[in-house]
Amino acid sequence: MAYEFRLPDMGEGLHEAEILTWFKAVGDCVKENENMVEVQTDKAVVEISSPVTGIIQSLKAEVGEVVKVGEVLFTVQEGNKVQEKWSQEFPHHDLQNSKQASVGILPKKRVIAAPSVRKLARELGIDITEVTPSGKGGKVTEEDVRNFKDQVEKETAAAIAPIKLEESSPPRPAPLEASLLNERREPIRGLRRKIYENMKLSKSTAIHCSGMDEVVITKLTALKRQLQPHVEKSGVKLTYLPFFVKAAAKALKRHPIFNATVDDERMEIVYKKDIHIGIAMATSDGLVVPVIRHADQKGILQIAQEIQDLSRRAREKKLKPHELSGSTFTISSTGGKGGWFATPIINYPEVAILGVHSIKKKPIIQDDQIVIGEVMGMSITFDHRIIDGSPAGAFMEEIHTFLENPELFVL
Repeated sequence: MAYEFRLPDMGEGLHEAEILTWFKAVGDCVKENENMVEVQTDKAVVEISSPVTGIIQSLKAEVGEVVKVGEVLFTVQEGNKVQEKWSQEFPHHDLQNSKQASVGILPKKRVIAAPSVRKLARELGIDITEVTPSGKGGKVTEEDVRNFKDQVEKETAAAIAPIKLEESSPPRPAPLEASLLNERREPIRGLRRKIYENMKLSKSTAIHCSGMDEVVITKLTALKRQLQPHVEKSGVKLTYLPFFVKAAAKALKRHPIFNATVDDERMEIVYKKDIHIGIAMATSDGLVVPVIRHADQKGILQIAQEIQDLSRRAREKKLKPHELSGSTFTISSTGGKGGWFATPIINYPEVAILGVHSIKKKPIIQDDQIVIGEVMGMSITFDHRIIDGSPAGAFMEEIHTFLENPELFVL
């Protein structure tokens, strides 16, 4: 009797996951707590281990397939039963050194490759089991995958090259497949698939409306410069983002409609008591939104420390699912190299998102004099089904006031 492993409930309201990488193939030996599969949830990439020792009997989903919580992921012929059967029928052979103990199931070719190499193969549309390894211990390398891709393209080009026609023959159109050589196709999978689905849901559900403003942050720039040496003693690089988080948290306290979500099924606005601010961060795989919890209760230094830690682990793909869920409001920064304005997409089911953009030196009027000031573009996108233009303007003005007068942070 094989052990059936079902996709577990990983909490945070997750109900499905996409298969990214199988670390084992049918016929392989697996030990208890050894990694079996890498999956993409709505929030993060998660590695799932086997709870038992034995022989992999079947894999119930292909790479790229989405599996629901409770569905069987794989089955294992448990070690003790397999060992007993193996010892009876083949007393002179070692179970661990043979793939034939899979009780009649033909094993697939086992591939030794790093997750990054498997990811590259998926992106290039390559079956990694067909790639000849050149690495130590039979390991498939990135170069092996790319060389295999080049070889396939050369063989394809040779196969569909137009046949030389006699001069008397009328010209024939090139085969349709020839056009494929001038393009590269990549399946939408993993984190990009989740971004794809979430953006589509947000735009097809919420009615997006955006407001824009300019903020003179000359005082904030001076304060940041003044605080930087003190903050660096804690090993933290001070950016503008902690100030934006703090300003948004203070504004959310005074304008609770922006710290809410929408329950579309019940037609209800759900006001949140806690202020958890999501920070949109770019990674090599796409956008993730880790969360600063209880942002209204934290100081600039603590927020800066958390942002630095979350940003580092986002790049390393080490964020936990609970760190990527539960936000009540989101901030999106296009960074210093971004444009002057943008209209960010609401992180549904939230009702608004703040966009902070590039900072430039521009002429401003101060005490009836034209001077050069530090000016930043700022935008707010809100769900117009729930929020009207007037409260959106008041919310922006609140943030505007805190950023232009950072001494108000201490009140």
